Amino acid sequence: MNRRGLQRWIHIQHGLLILLLAWLIATSPWVHLYNRIPPSPTFWVWSHLVLGVLVLVLTVSFTVTAMVQGRLRQYFPWAFGRFRPLVSDLAGLFRLKIPANEGGGLFSVIKGLLLLSLLAVGITGLMWLWTAGTRDAVAWRGWHIDSVKVMVVFLALHVLATIAHIVHFMRQ
Repeated sequence: MNRRGLQRWIHIQHGLLILLLAWLIATSPWVHLYNRIPPSPTFWVWSHLVLGVLVLVLTVSFTVTAMVQGRLRQYFPWAFGRFRPLVSDLAGLFRLKIPANEGGGLFSVIKGLLLLSLLAVGITGLMWLWTAGTRDAVAWRGWHIDSVKVMVVFLALHVLATIAHIVHFMRQ
């Protein structure tokens, strides 16, 4: 796949992830799962299970696409010993300067941590499904719920960063 095709594919993945995550988060209050799938699962339970697995597949695909595009150094600069852009962006926040969207700074790190947390959500959800009906399922459910809470924090930060960039762009 050429560069243009990869860029289009990552936009499609991003759009699908936005829609599916919005659905999963919005409908999660109606999902009642503890240690197994109930004998007569509701529409909400089935949609959560099926779409949750689809989100995991999309997240893995998104991660692979980001790797092919060379974005892992951008999303995880700290893993490659690059702290200067992050420190610079954090210092700039105190001067009310909006950080850059790319380049391994704060917003890129937020994207990377969101990606990691999304992988954690998917893996813990899949492990709950794998262990459903066993004692281990309860532990995986707890880890899934905890990882969802972390993911929602990074998702909110990602949305706020996007809004900040849109507002900044419109002011210029």
